[in-house]
Amino acid sequence: MGFGAERSARIAAMEETARPLWQATGDRDALQQFLKDNGCHGVEAVFVTMGLLDCDLAEAQRVFFNSPCRDTERRFHNQAMDLLEGAAHTDL
Repeated sequence: MGFGAERSARIAAMEETARPLWQATGDRDALQQFLKDNGCHGVEAVFVTMGLLDCDLAEAQRVFFNSPCRDTERRFHNQAMDLLEGAAHTDL
């Protein structure tokens, strides 16, 4: 997936900022809390997670949404998916 230069630079910078924490702890929840505390959210947090964990998009999303500190994002995502599913059924 391509990003603009500015977003790519933010992702790369946050990946390097978070790397020492990840290497020291290996704790996925601590990583997400660190990212959140440092203003890294949504797509950018998922891509930082992908880079640090060297995993695919699906695994990075699971790490993101399953972290306790990402509860608000998870609930928003689930509500949006429910609305989309409901809209798809009414169009049938």
